[in-house]
Amino acid sequence: MLVHICCSVDSHYFIEELRKTYPDEKIIGYFYDPNIHPLSEYELRFLDVKRSCDKLGIKLYKGEYEYEKWLNAVRGYEDEPEKGARCEICFDVRMGSSVKFAAKIGEKKLTTTLLTSPKKDLEQLKNALQKECEPYGVEFLAPDFRKNGGTQRQFALAKKEMLYHQNYCGCIYGLKKQKQDKNFIDELMSPVNKQILPASIEARIALYKKVVLWEKKGIKFEILREKFL
Repeated sequence: MLVHICCSVDSHYFIEELRKTYPDEKIIGYFYDPNIHPLSEYELRFLDVKRSCDKLGIKLYKGEYEYEKWLNAVRGYEDEPEKGARCEICFDVRMGSSVKFAAKIGEKKLTTTLLTSPKKDLEQLKNALQKECEPYGVEFLAPDFRKNGGTQRQFALAKKEMLYHQNYCGCIYGLKKQKQDKNFIDELMSPVNKQILPASIEARIALYKKVVLWEKKGIKFEILREKFL
């Protein structure tokens, strides 16, 4: 079974539950998320997805960062709200690549960790999976692991494993809407001299690279969240 993966907070819990539901399935991860912006955020999320998959013993493939392809696909839908038409197109793009990769490596089932995200519409995801899978003869799976307290267990597990919990979905248009009351979007700012600023994406990348190293060496640590004005 191929599992499209969006982020570690969604994937860690989803894959654990998937194993319980489908104990005989070999699970393979596929990180394909060209919607994520900027590139540094994309690399940060992949870094922690890889860390999560290593913990779970899951083989992980990394898709191409086809940002221009994604931009072209959603052109004209920049002002759509969350769970609107832009999200539908975004899901089509990501599930389309995922099912092609599943067929390429001989996998007959496909699902996505986006199904556990409380910010995503389950029907939109099911429709995207069905539409993209049918032409390839790949079975799509859309389990609802959010219900019966699943979302609460998901976040508790993410906290326990100290996974990277991003503060926006990923795309630049959603980020702009989320921060429309601010004069600038700090996620898109970068010093001219390439200095790593506190709480920046680059600082988080440096931190989670250390986390990977500490875990490999068996060093105990704790991540504390700090807020900067």
